[in-house]
Order: sequence, then structure tokens, then C-alpha cells
Amino acid sequence: MSVLVGAILIAALLALLAIVRSSREPAPGPKKRGVAVDTGHQAPAHVAASPATPPVVVVIPEDLARFRMVRSSDISAARQVILLEEMERIFLPPRSLRELSDPDFIASGSTRELADFLMREPVLAARVLGVVNSPLHGLQSPIVSVQHAINFLGINAVRSIAMRFLVEESYRTETPSLQSLYARIWDAGLMGSEICTMLSQRLGFTDGGASATVTVLSFVGDFAVLTLLPPDVALETWEHGLFERTRTQQDNLGFNAVVAGHLLLQQWGLPPSIVSGVERVGFMLDTPADPQGSPEACRQALCYASARLGESIAMGRVREVAHLSLKSEGQPELAHLQGYLAQPAFARLPEIMQSQEVLNAFARMVTAARKGQR
Repeated sequence: MSVLVGAILIAALLALLAIVRSSREPAPGPKKRGVAVDTGHQAPAHVAASPATPPVVVVIPEDLARFRMVRSSDISAARQVILLEEMERIFLPPRSLRELSDPDFIASGSTRELADFLMREPVLAARVLGVVNSPLHGLQSPIVSVQHAINFLGINAVRSIAMRFLVEESYRTETPSLQSLYARIWDAGLMGSEICTMLSQRLGFTDGGASATVTVLSFVGDFAVLTLLPPDVALETWEHGLFERTRTQQDNLGFNAVVAGHLLLQQWGLPPSIVSGVERVGFMLDTPADPQGSPEACRQALCYASARLGESIAMGRVREVAHLSLKSEGQPELAHLQGYLAQPAFARLPEIMQSQEVLNAFARMVTAARKGQR
């Protein structure tokens, strides 16, 4: 009996303790959301991380989206032979052009080697000094020696000037209006080459010499096309930008300046790396950028951008430095370029183009172009 009473008392005591404990606990409320704590561990693979910067949306004008540039591969070998025959009045440039564009010569970066090369070509040296002392470079005192010119302007600038005259030997015209156009196109190549060198150095790009060479030679095909078009059509095509000019070339000839330049540079025996580089730069007009752009693609994009800036200045489309731009509004030939410029390699380009030193160089070019068009 005593055992039974003891068991009852223990059960009652336990029940009392349970009642007291439950009265002390707070009433259940709404559930609280957990706070995420950064522990330094990577998120699971199935969780999509937000991009640091939104992707660049490239707006392609409808006309450009429907347009396709003719490639060399679109033209049969027999037709290519005919094209070269049609351009037969373009003389073969001196052998020295091949030497000047040789990758080993460019990579050497030897000012002495370039000076010796020019001194073996006295007429060429004189013409180079004439351009160096022109308003294009805005010198305060004259430069009277090739070595001084190289030291002052840099090896890439002087090499580009020399290449201009070597290629120019292949083009002749008796039409005054075309002679003036030729001069402005060459100025576009020289300005583009100088811009390419200037921006390459500031962006930390390698192979600045090769890029400057590709930039100036990217205009070779334009001269070839001018010899095949009627003079009035040739002049009219240069009143507009690259897109309209290329479309007119294809409508009239069935091919474009990039194809013509590729065939000529091959025929002239220039190094394959230069020939292919010039071709790839030319086809950036209608080629979308690869989001995972390679360093080589970025260098080619800089050549293309520099050539377009040089063209805008030399052709008088830009009369004030403030109007010089790589934005695609009103410039369909720059639409695909926006995808290339979105690469991390170009992150500092807007800042660089607004630096005082670069703006001063642009201003000098604009002033020289205005004086040359009076």
C-alpha cells in the first residue's frame, strides 16, 4: 500500500514540474527568417551568382544586321586572278616594303636599324622628314635627321610614315580630286597608326609595332578599289563612313576593299601574319565580338578603332575634339566594336581617351586636318 501511495506522489510531482516549465516558455510566435552569414565558402554550384556588372547590350542597326561582307573565300580562284589583272595598273611596291613589314624587323625595336634602313633610301628619308616637319606633328623646331625623327616621334610612327610612301609608289592618278582624296586617306592611315601606338602603350598591350603596321596597311585595299570605280563614285563613297562605303563597293564591284587589300598584300609578298591581321581587322565591320575575347582579338579591335578615329579626323567629319567618339550612335560601323570594347582589356579606355595628353594629340591631328583641307 505504501508503495502504491509513493508512486502516485511521484507521478503528481512530475506533472506539477511539467506545468511550471511550460508556463515559463514564451508562446509560439511567427517564424523568423534566417540571416545569411558570409563564411567564406563558395555558394553551391546550383545557385546562380549575380554578375558584377550587367552585360553590354549591343544594338545593331537593321541595315547592318542584314548586311554581310564578301569574303575572299566567296570568290573563286579564277575570279581572284581576274581581279588582280583588273588591278594590274597598281605597280608592285619596292622590295623594301616587305623588309619594313617583316615581323622580326618590327619586333626588334631597333632605332638604329630603322635609321640605317632609311638612309639607304635617300628619297624615302627626305619624304619622311617632310611629313615629320609638317603641321601634322606641330613641332616647335625643325627635325633635320632621320635619327632625330625616330627619337622624337618614336619608331612606330616613323615606320608607318615610311610604309605610307612605299605603298604610295604603287598608286598613281592624274585626277586632281582623287589626288586630294588619296592624300587624306593616307593621312587617315598615319593618324590611325599614331593613335593605335598611343593607346596601345597606355592600355598595356603588347606588339604595338605590329598593331601600328596593321592599322596603316588596313587602308591599302581602299586605294585599290578607288582605281576600279568611276572617279565620281569613288569620291562619293568617301563622303560617308565605312559601312556605307563597303556596301557601295559591293554593289558596284561585287567585292570590297578588304578583299582587294588581302589579294594585293598577298601578291606583294608581305608576311602572312600581317596579311591575315589586316584582313581580320577589316572584317570587324560585320563580325560580332566573342564574349571570351582573346588578347589577339582585343589588339585587332584596337587597330580597327584607331583606324576609324583616324579616318574621322582626316576626312573632316570631326571638326572638334569633343565630337570624336567611339560610340555607335550615327556610326553603324562601330556597332559590333562595342562588344569588343566591353572586354576587361579596354576598361581604362574611356579614362585614357579623356586624359590631357591624349586630348592634346587628338587636337593636333584635328588642327592639321583642317589646315590640309583649306
